[in-house]
Amino acid sequence: MKGKISFYSYITASLSLIVPLPGRLAYGIVALILLNFLMLFGTFFRKLIQVLDLLDLQPVLLPVFLMFLTILFKQFLIIYSPIMALSMGFLIYMPAVSSFLIGCLYDKSTEKIKTDLYFNMKESLIFSFFALLIFLFRDIFGFGTLSFPGKFKLIEVIITNYNPEKTYIGVFWASIPGALVITALGVVFITHFLDKSEEVKNDTL
Repeated sequence: MKGKISFYSYITASLSLIVPLPGRLAYGIVALILLNFLMLFGTFFRKLIQVLDLLDLQPVLLPVFLMFLTILFKQFLIIYSPIMALSMGFLIYMPAVSSFLIGCLYDKSTEKIKTDLYFNMKESLIFSFFALLIFLFRDIFGFGTLSFPGKFKLIEVIITNYNPEKTYIGVFWASIPGALVITALGVVFITHFLDKSEEVKNDTL
């Protein structure tokens, strides 16, 4: 099993999960709940494939299972908040095809389920924390609000007195180019942090 997710996995996962979505915290929360949901049940399903001795079919069975879970998740989202489901559109399927899940789930692991769960969920939660910070930053400085998923609508809490739409910098953070800049800086920071943590861990062994 890999010791950690590669730098390139963080980049591509960020590009597919963070940049295309609207820069509101509410959408980030929904996408990251889905990501962790898929990681959790995908790990169990991969172990089931191993137990049933169907490893040769894993490249087919696993993506089908992840897409099934995503469709099921979307149906519940439609019931809870049709507006959010409509706004996210096909982007809700991005977690299922992200390289982050691929890097964790698509290798034919022979580890125990406990080890797999610890590694996969640890990496997923680290990435989720990093992504939430970006969505939080964009929501505050791009729209001047904090937004949360609400039943049939977004719950918005206004936290600034200025109107971001009247300032170029506010519009920039809310845009895709702004998301690219923030994501690039964030990816560099988190990978540097993980590398330092790994060095400290190796030094203590």
